Amino acid sequence: MSNGSVSTTGIAALELLGEADRQKMSAALNRLLMNNILIKEKDRETYMFIRRNRESAHAFFRFLGWDFVLDERHECIYVQSPDSGLRRSLTRDETLWMLILRLIYQEKREGLSLSEFPMTTLYEIRSKYETFRIPWLNVTTLDRMIRLCTRYQLLDALDSDIRMDDARFRLFHSWIYVINMDEVKAITERIERYVMKKEGDLLDEVDEEAAAD
Repeated sequence: MSNGSVSTTGIAALELLGEADRQKMSAALNRLLMNNILIKEKDRETYMFIRRNRESAHAFFRFLGWDFVLDERHECIYVQSPDSGLRRSLTRDETLWMLILRLIYQEKREGLSLSEFPMTTLYEIRSKYETFRIPWLNVTTLDRMIRLCTRYQLLDALDSDIRMDDARFRLFHSWIYVINMDEVKAITERIERYVMKKEGDLLDEVDEEAAAD
């Protein structure tokens, strides 16, 4: 089906929605505009509603010039405007945190079925920081990082005390849209350069690469 056909059909379908479904669609679209990512595991009702009305959602985001991806294999919906993205607005600490977590996700997902989510612990995350000789986060920053990932449905904290070494985190498949597969192989090399260079040099490099995405 051509993009024009999708747009025309989707707009027509949107106009045919009843009042209740229009309200649901409005809430769902606003949710995606705010957070970019929605996964079935965390919001099944909204995910299934958009799945049933994908042509309308596609038409809406196409009108805005945004990318719209409904990934049924990973049960994830992802949208992005052409001139912005989640990583563009990240601080240096947040960028490094995202790179570390994406690397852990990739390592953990091997051998798992799609119905399973990789699991990690705070100890494993901190150990990865130590492996690459990256200074560990203070408590306030750690709390902020976890809230950020929770907001974007990238992970789920399974324990109430997230500061304990054995605190468990479930990593969702939405990670593949924050940092794509082509970048995964470069992540290790990028972080390893931290060992060989001054901290400021690497962090400036990370900032430049994020701005170029």
